[in-house]
Amino acid sequence: MTDTIYDVAIVGAGPAGMTAGLYCGRANLSTIIFGNIFDSQLAKAGDVENYPGFESIQGIELVERFNKQLGRYSIMHVPSYISRIVKNETFRLVTESGEFEARSIIISTGSRHRELNIPGEKEFSYKGVSYCAVCDGSFYKGKSVVLIGHGDQAAKSALYLAGLCKEVVILSNLPEIETTTYKDQILSQPNIREFFNVRVLSIQGKDYVEQVEYSVKGGPPEIVKADGVFIEGGTPNSVLAREIGLQLDERSNIVVARPDMTTPVDGVFAAGDVTGGIHQISKAVGEGACAAVSAALYLKKKARKAKT
Repeated sequence: MTDTIYDVAIVGAGPAGMTAGLYCGRANLSTIIFGNIFDSQLAKAGDVENYPGFESIQGIELVERFNKQLGRYSIMHVPSYISRIVKNETFRLVTESGEFEARSIIISTGSRHRELNIPGEKEFSYKGVSYCAVCDGSFYKGKSVVLIGHGDQAAKSALYLAGLCKEVVILSNLPEIETTTYKDQILSQPNIREFFNVRVLSIQGKDYVEQVEYSVKGGPPEIVKADGVFIEGGTPNSVLAREIGLQLDERSNIVVARPDMTTPVDGVFAAGDVTGGIHQISKAVGEGACAAVSAALYLKKKARKAKT
């Protein structure tokens, strides 16, 4: 273990984590960030057209700009991932590169896409296959799309796409609609069609997505034409949160008190996709800033108590 005790340890190097690092650096807090900036969902994105200030920018370029701005401050960056966090008077963070210690933690580990692992999915990634309706829906205005998924998140995405697209076809592996909140809205949309008990077999096309092959109840293969495919149902990276006693919701998102991004565990904050809600860069950036400010206030309060 190093001798340095950092004021803030940021677990995750996506837009939420890097924004938190920027605010911590500007607050003169000794800060360490864990994670590979080139492994975030943003870094793997194609054109980003909904981030303020940029009409269009590649995800990887935006990540590099974030990182360059962070370079103005004395922030320690460890590209390793945390395997364990131990809470005592401070927090001990264990990585393959060694152990580190911090007085507070901001968890911004993001989420990972739900992958179907079917033929055509990887081949047409960002060539018609998307994992974010809000991010990429505008590319399919007036076109036909397939949405693969179920539950409230898929229902919200379908309704969003229905306002843009000519037709939205929902393919669900469940026997019926799994959303009470949005069921009536889904059924009332004339341009949404649903198929249940579906197994998606492949995504097909030449240079871009053209159709989806599927079967119903194990029956013969069927084809639905589509200009794009949206795969819904990402999973938050919240394994570490459980280990230190954070509260998770039914979808394994970290439960936080907004707008301060505090958790029930003293000195632990969370931000970004791992807290649920819409998975957007602007949302992650905002939460990263709030978490960093809350961490700074927490540390000041703790320092005052130590003096009395």
